[in-house]
Amino acid sequence: MWIRNTHMDFIGQDYKLNTWHSLCSTWDSGSGLFQMWLDGQPSSRRFMSAGSSISGPIIIVLGQDQDSHGGGFDIAHSFVGMMSDVHMWDHVLSPCEIQNYVHHLNFPPGNVLNWNELEFQIIGRVLIEDKQKVETCY
Repeated sequence: MWIRNTHMDFIGQDYKLNTWHSLCSTWDSGSGLFQMWLDGQPSSRRFMSAGSSISGPIIIVLGQDQDSHGGGFDIAHSFVGMMSDVHMWDHVLSPCEIQNYVHHLNFPPGNVLNWNELEFQIIGRVLIEDKQKVETCY
């Protein structure tokens, strides 16, 4: 995870390839308290970039590591897989709110980034399709 040019790795999570995962991270800018949640399981809490804030023109990039503000993309650092339901809030979500999303898909849409209201630009080969519903096959 990167916050304000500070990097932190989270190891020891039970991450399996080729399966859907729910990933949530929380960061309190005042205290610097940060936590990652993978499939509803919290990591240990850590501190990073305490007392800082995100300001100025904001660019949100999904699926790509940017080497400079708003650009400098390297194809070798691009996300390969499927992505859905990305939301961002201007406040820290409580553990209860995160659990409600993971177990019941019940959550208020993000007030900074709302996947359902997203206006985006496609660069390169990207397939956009409606989310597939899980059905029982006989």
